Amino acid sequence: MVILTLGTGLGGGWVYQGKLFDGYKGSGMEAGHVTYLPNGPLCGCGQRGCTETYFSASGFLNRYQEKTGNSLNSAEEFFDRNRKGETVASILLNEGIEALAQLCRGLIHTINPEKIVFTGGLVYSWDLFGNSLKERIQELIFPIFRTYTQILPGGNISGTLGAAALCMENQE
Repeated sequence: MVILTLGTGLGGGWVYQGKLFDGYKGSGMEAGHVTYLPNGPLCGCGQRGCTETYFSASGFLNRYQEKTGNSLNSAEEFFDRNRKGETVASILLNEGIEALAQLCRGLIHTINPEKIVFTGGLVYSWDLFGNSLKERIQELIFPIFRTYTQILPGGNISGTLGAAALCMENQE
């Protein structure tokens, strides 16, 4: 199972055979820093075009300000503007969905998880992007993966999932 946390940034975790995969020295699954567009927006990591700059609270707010010259106070305000049908907010959300779908495609084709579970504060707005995201992922992945790969919202439970995985691992 892959867990992607959609919040201020975009984080990730991978639980494989009951163990949390955290890479060499605990730095695995920095999924938000996988490049989506090489010449894209500057990321907080210093690189350009990271997926996080397209789908995260900070990414949405920064890109909204770049496009409109107006700053928003929160991701909730960004999603409220989407609910009201604001064109710029809608375009940015759709670009974010594409970036996130491409990231998921890469993860599915690389590690073949049974599930990708989305957690974090942005999942509270799943009704605005969840179906589009699932449909786009289905379009992008190999047909065999479509038959069993589940794309699910998990709510704002990323910390709980991470702690549980660490506890399971430490018991062994």
